[in-house]
Amino acid sequence: MLGGIVLILFGLRYLRKGFARMLGSDLVDWLQQFTTTGMKSFAGGVIAGTVMPSSTAMAFLSVQMTREGKVAFANVLAVLLGAQVGITVLVQVLSFNLQPFATVLLACGGLFHMYFSDQKIKGSGQVLLAMAFLFLGMGIISAAAKSIGADPGIAELFSVLAKFPLLLCIGAIILTMVIQSSTASIAVALGLAVSGHVTLPMLLIWVLGTNIGMCLTVLVAGWSRIEGRRLGFAILMIKLPLAAAAFIAVRHIPLEIWNEVPGTHFQQGAWAHTLFNLLAIIGLPFAGKLERWVRFGLQQSQGETAKVQRLDYILQQHPSLGINAALRETLKAFDWLHLLRADLFHCLQLRAFSPHKKDQMAQTAQAIMELRTEVVSFLDGIADDDLDKYDRILKETIDDLMRELPVMVRTFQREMLREMQKLIEKYPEALPAATPLLIEAAQRCTQQMEIVARMLMQYKPELGQEILKKKHENSSWMIAIKRSPNRLPTHVWEIIDDFQQLNRRLGGVAYVFCQDQPSAGML
Repeated sequence: MLGGIVLILFGLRYLRKGFARMLGSDLVDWLQQFTTTGMKSFAGGVIAGTVMPSSTAMAFLSVQMTREGKVAFANVLAVLLGAQVGITVLVQVLSFNLQPFATVLLACGGLFHMYFSDQKIKGSGQVLLAMAFLFLGMGIISAAAKSIGADPGIAELFSVLAKFPLLLCIGAIILTMVIQSSTASIAVALGLAVSGHVTLPMLLIWVLGTNIGMCLTVLVAGWSRIEGRRLGFAILMIKLPLAAAAFIAVRHIPLEIWNEVPGTHFQQGAWAHTLFNLLAIIGLPFAGKLERWVRFGLQQSQGETAKVQRLDYILQQHPSLGINAALRETLKAFDWLHLLRADLFHCLQLRAFSPHKKDQMAQTAQAIMELRTEVVSFLDGIADDDLDKYDRILKETIDDLMRELPVMVRTFQREMLREMQKLIEKYPEALPAATPLLIEAAQRCTQQMEIVARMLMQYKPELGQEILKKKHENSSWMIAIKRSPNRLPTHVWEIIDDFQQLNRRLGGVAYVFCQDQPSAGML
């Protein structure tokens, strides 16, 4: 039986990776565009949960949307509730007796996965293989349940559990939280039902416990973020009363009535799972009140406010989502680089570098370096084999950029700062002539950084060509400036050299994106 559980968990993991190959990072962007109203958010969540059957992954997506402030709390809550409905679709599929087709799925899935290079076809093959593993796992559990069903000790155990439904419910909660999969938990219960000792009320109690365990998994997954804790408690506030009412109803309806419910135990358990999550939609009209309650009850501490946002390492299990999260942190580092450049030239225009401004720049530089360290470590944990072509290129480009960041930060925060301070202190008379040149160099650098950011966000290799072209233009301009007859202090040319170094570093990150473009090597 343990082998069946492991096979189901492996199948679920493989299924998520297969859908990730097919969808890439599009799911995150698509889902954010879908969250304009509560009902659209719910529908989007249902679709997202169907193609990404993981409550933890959906929890991280939801926390990400609330953290960025682009989506209202009520709509994010609707996404999460919808996703939990979508996750039940897989249980509906498993409720059909499709184990005899597992070998066909294995053959087709293996053919697509091994002999096709297109990522979407490979992903579809991976999905078929995952479904085969799930059906095989269900078959192993069912066979084990049949073999042990005749044991008097097992029959006595089930009869005891029938008398203590709360214990059964707690067991389902614990199992769901341990294996972090409501689908696997219910699959185990459905497989055990084959023994004949699991009655429909016991199965329904297990389903209720599994759903509470799924909510607690969401809470635990998002605990490191204040937004995650608020979402987790909001979900619990909706589903706990619903589960309590359902628990009482199951306990007080006579067994004879339950025996009249049509369908097999597999289908009854699957529909109970889906209907329970559909009923949770009644909480959507109260989303505003829930938000006020959780915000009042869970206040953000000062330490959390000042803390640099970190990546959630469990997203490495969902590579496309992980790459998307790394991209967002990379864009944040870009924003901080822009801030360093703005602080430098603000001081140049004021002709003074205050200790406060220096400390502020040092803090910004430290924040960039801490973020860079974590992004590099995070990317190292994502296997290239789990990514499609564009996500793999994006990962390599972000990784290259992160490894260039220390030089870029040092250039802004140390070398330029030192040269500008010397220029202001020793050659104030040269500032009127030097400032326009330095501002133009900074503007060229800013334009190049903005093109790099657009290239990363839009997945456009042609923008990589534009970066290389801009690199060539900037180099020509800087060389021409240095050859001009302007008699400026050496510190000005040192700063221009610093911009030239930034120009080379920013241009270098475009080569991975342009590797398939024939003209890339010509620039």
